[in-house]
Amino acid sequence: MIDALHIAASGLRSGQQQLDTISNNVANLQTPGFKRSRVNFADIATPLPAVGADLTLALAEQRPGGVRVASTSTSFAPGEMRQTGNPLDVAIDGAGFYEFEATDGSLVYSRSGQFRVDEEGSLRNFQGLRLSGDVRVPQEGRDLKISPEGEVTVQLPDEIDRTVVGTIEVVRFSAAELMRSIGDNLYAVTPQAGAATYGRAGEAGAGKLRQGQMEMANVEIIEEMSGLVLAQRAYQLNARVLQAADQVMDTINNLRR
Repeated sequence: MIDALHIAASGLRSGQQQLDTISNNVANLQTPGFKRSRVNFADIATPLPAVGADLTLALAEQRPGGVRVASTSTSFAPGEMRQTGNPLDVAIDGAGFYEFEATDGSLVYSRSGQFRVDEEGSLRNFQGLRLSGDVRVPQEGRDLKISPEGEVTVQLPDEIDRTVVGTIEVVRFSAAELMRSIGDNLYAVTPQAGAATYGRAGEAGAGKLRQGQMEMANVEIIEEMSGLVLAQRAYQLNARVLQAADQVMDTINNLRR
């Protein structure tokens, strides 16, 4: 019965994390650039037999140990591209991230390209983080355009030709799904994700930029709701196991009196 309690408790803990993850996916259904998360489960391994022990007997004594959350991974499958008409909305059509400078000086990454121009001419996201790179938009610059390759140009007064004011780079990782989500649609690098690879948009596997478009969340509501039903049912079943084990133990305790 003690084993049943531990197994049910592990199932409840894992089920709760799965419910929280699915709820977060659904809550961000309309968040531009959001990428859905997925909980990965693993069996809790029983201890290995001691050296020299009877392997046949050890295997016969193996018991289920319950379940645990092995990891939480992010799916970077592309979301729907939606026209906005805003020249500072720039979606990445393909693989890659924008790199931003966090307030503590570290570098963070995002797929969301909703920019604004600050007083110094730098591009910032809606949280106020500055886009890495050498883009500087002069205050007198007009008709800002961003090419699919990331080249940023403006029309300056008394100038016939357009002026290049910088280039937006796209950053890639060999295992982007292993990056760590830090909230607000931002991701931090982990050793498992690999080193950052910088390059022009549209080259070496990096996606091209789409000015005036916004990538929507890659959350499929039907899939998430189906997963939510299954997670709730699993949670309920584990709760019943916990309750049944408690009732059996209570009956045993009463028999001893």
